[in-house]
Amino acid sequence: MPAGAPARRSRSGALPRSAMPATAASPHATRADRLVLAAVFLVSGASALLFETLWLHLAGLTFGVSVYASALVLSSFMGGLALGNGLISRFGRDITDPVRFYAAMEVLVGLWGLMLVLGFPWLTVWLGAVLHPALDKPMLLNTLRFSFSFLLFLLPATAMGATLPLLVKALARRPGEFGKALGRLYGINTLGACLGALLGEMVLIAPLGLSGTGLVACGLNLLAAGGALAIARRFRDEPVRDDEAAKTAPVRLSPRAKRLLAAGFCCGAAFLALEVVWMRFLQLFVRSTSLAFAVMLAVILAGIGLGGMFAGWWLRREADGRRIAAPLALLTAAAALASFRLFEAASGVTIEGYQSLDWRYVAVLSVTLMFPSAFLSGILFTALGEAFHREVGDRARSAGLIAMANTLGAMAGPLLGGFVLIPALGMEKALFALCALYLAPALLCAGGSAPWPSFRTGRFLQIATAAFTLFLAAFPFGVMRQYLNKACVDFLKDGEILVRTVEGVTGTLQYLRKDYLGQPLYYRLVTDGYSMSSTDRGARRYMKLFAYFPQAVLPNPKSALLICFGTGSTASALVENKGLERIDVVDISRDVLAGSQVVHPQPGTNPLDDPRVRAHVEDGRFYLLASQRKYDIITAEPPPPMMAGVVNLYSREYFALMRDRLNDGGMVTYWLPVFEISPGDAKAILKAFSDVFENASLWTGDNFNWMMVGVKKPKGPKPAADFPTPWKTAPTAEGLRQIAVEEPAQLGALFMLDGQDMAAYLGDAKPLTDNYPKRLTGYPESPQAQQRDVAAHNALMDANASKERFATSKQAALLLPQSVKAEAEAWFETQQIINTYLNNMIPPPPPLPAVNYVLAGTDLTVLPLWLMKSDPKKVDIVERALAAGMPPSAETEFQLGVKALSDRNYLLAEAKLKRAQDLGYPSNLAPARVYILCMAGLLSQAEDLARQAFKGGQASASARAYMEWLAQTFGFTSPF
Repeated sequence: MPAGAPARRSRSGALPRSAMPATAASPHATRADRLVLAAVFLVSGASALLFETLWLHLAGLTFGVSVYASALVLSSFMGGLALGNGLISRFGRDITDPVRFYAAMEVLVGLWGLMLVLGFPWLTVWLGAVLHPALDKPMLLNTLRFSFSFLLFLLPATAMGATLPLLVKALARRPGEFGKALGRLYGINTLGACLGALLGEMVLIAPLGLSGTGLVACGLNLLAAGGALAIARRFRDEPVRDDEAAKTAPVRLSPRAKRLLAAGFCCGAAFLALEVVWMRFLQLFVRSTSLAFAVMLAVILAGIGLGGMFAGWWLRREADGRRIAAPLALLTAAAALASFRLFEAASGVTIEGYQSLDWRYVAVLSVTLMFPSAFLSGILFTALGEAFHREVGDRARSAGLIAMANTLGAMAGPLLGGFVLIPALGMEKALFALCALYLAPALLCAGGSAPWPSFRTGRFLQIATAAFTLFLAAFPFGVMRQYLNKACVDFLKDGEILVRTVEGVTGTLQYLRKDYLGQPLYYRLVTDGYSMSSTDRGARRYMKLFAYFPQAVLPNPKSALLICFGTGSTASALVENKGLERIDVVDISRDVLAGSQVVHPQPGTNPLDDPRVRAHVEDGRFYLLASQRKYDIITAEPPPPMMAGVVNLYSREYFALMRDRLNDGGMVTYWLPVFEISPGDAKAILKAFSDVFENASLWTGDNFNWMMVGVKKPKGPKPAADFPTPWKTAPTAEGLRQIAVEEPAQLGALFMLDGQDMAAYLGDAKPLTDNYPKRLTGYPESPQAQQRDVAAHNALMDANASKERFATSKQAALLLPQSVKAEAEAWFETQQIINTYLNNMIPPPPPLPAVNYVLAGTDLTVLPLWLMKSDPKKVDIVERALAAGMPPSAETEFQLGVKALSDRNYLLAEAKLKRAQDLGYPSNLAPARVYILCMAGLLSQAEDLARQAFKGGQASASARAYMEWLAQTFGFTSPF
């Protein structure tokens, strides 16, 4: 061929091997050198994943972790990777020392990456101020988020994107080596990323924090750079004198090459969108912790990495990706379809395994659902790269362009899956549609003549098409409904019914309703298989207390901020206070806010309809960061802290943001859910809170739902004459009665800790901070450890011990007028009854001694109902049903009897309970009737009933003890 003549293309459109650009292989590059380079890229992959995890986490603290913010930050990062791929595809042929250039990229990633890790906290305040004007302008805000994050990630992400094409150029030095080099490098780097995902989550972050982990990641980059520099000269390109074609400008891409790039884009988009669907699906079965997501990601990366390694070995023998790319695209989809169809049988998933915390169980589910497609996807990318290289010929250009196309697809895939397909189609149909989408790259990679496979003559393609068609046709439409039902089966067994399912942008929401006599009793919100909020008795009590407590103790609050809406109980309590002039409600999910119509269907009951309420779809932390508004009350009930991404809403820095947004004298009431965290975790959160609020205290809400209270520059208690106002003003008076806080002084009996007692309880506990999110260790798996933790929580809830601490509490003196504080001491015994009989759920017989204490020693009317398995809502439903003409039943008579008992109308109570028993009430009501007759002073009738009820003198030990108590209390003659 004459010098400078253009290379002649074969009929297939590819450059013949004799015309491919060639370089003289360095005589010093040995097998050991190649192994060193592979090891270097393994380390680089681990570092890259560590940095990506840290950057995205820290960016979430700055830009928010709403689904929109997270997607934009991730997209900006992927955009930087694609830019790096593209730059090497354009200028890579001019780099004659690719390994040395690669080392420079590793240094850049390490140093700039570490600067980002260390600098993000310093940038946060400045960026929050810059983004403030766009807070209520979503389009502008999201544009700024993308722009700032793209600029911050530009250098390291671009450098990361350049590394793969550079090393492919270095290793693929002879014709036929491109596929082998691409597959092995892609595979080994992805396996390194898998290692990095697990190292960060399970090993590094807990002891070293984010900054220490960043130092490790930087060290790995520098180690990789050092290893590369040690062997760089052995991979230096030395242009061959007669290879003038290599120096010419890049030829325009052929139509076939463009089709292959489109195929690479489609594959990247489809697989990343599938990843979104898979992870959303698996959240039904496993708790959405950061460890669970790390295990899921590690399984996917391991599959892709092993697939790439296998592809490198396979293509070394096949040496032609054109023959296998089309069938591999169809097989990747077929594997995803087969895995979903066979998921339950193959994984062994059971109802008992739903919301598991066991990482091994997460791994089994992930391998069953995702690994086969991930493995084939790794092979597919390598095959596409090999096929594309045969069209283009230049090593750096080929690797850079195919990686760029795939990365751009990966950038679009999560947006397609999370924002379009799942909300529009649901998880099931979205998975089907994405698998069907793989037909597009198969068609793009097929052809009418060899070596491109034909659907008519290509045997491998025919087999793949048959498998693809078979599993598409056999797709188990409708099985997702079964999985969704199983995710809430415990509640369905308890009589709740599923009223709405929303597969939305932020998660899968299921609204359940418990009916009583055909009327709604309460609602429950289940998010991704986890019961997140409810309007049942216990949940309503503590959620409303978060609003009632500051309204009661603060003098004339005018503004309130609620972070996390849930089912709207706290928002309803805030709206009940007519003195509030502005109420801001912030929730990360638009679907949760829209779901308020499900929970509050009656006109005038939806708190979001109140004209004082302004709803914001935003991450609560970002709202605090970007907003400049200050409030008298800030309250929040985010998801439990062990949920992925939620730890940011329990850290010291976050509490400092809350304090900054308080007016002087303002109060924060914050949920501390100790039912799923260890005492050590509770201490880390409480320590973070008390570090920020000098005036911090801990109060009980309901059971293990505690309330942290922080006041900024307290102004002292409001006048004693004004304190009872909420109990005298509608509608807060009825709201407080409904949650069994019928007397103002009962608030004081909620006290648990403050001051020196809190310091002694916390001991040497370290606070939960942004830099040390792993100071939360998680709920223990062993039943023995769980019992130990429950015992420790119960000890702190001992109301009698709290009473002693309350007597000397400085915070109580700042919040409660002296007269109220003095009266409160008499209510701790009542609080102990609530803690013992309601929170710890003492089994039957009914806790009649506790009922007697309340009836005889207080004027309370709701607590007796609770103790007798009733509540005002049930009584109201019964009374309305009977007024509407429903005939009396055992249940209605029981409820009316309990209501009469709480009203101290003992004769009516006994008559109603007897009627309930005669109508077939399932439980034995004789012990309660005996007690009621005693309260009515009818001892002889009580003794006759006791003899009839325990005929023959047979009774359990508890029944005998109960009769002894009656004898001691009322002078009752026991039948035993």
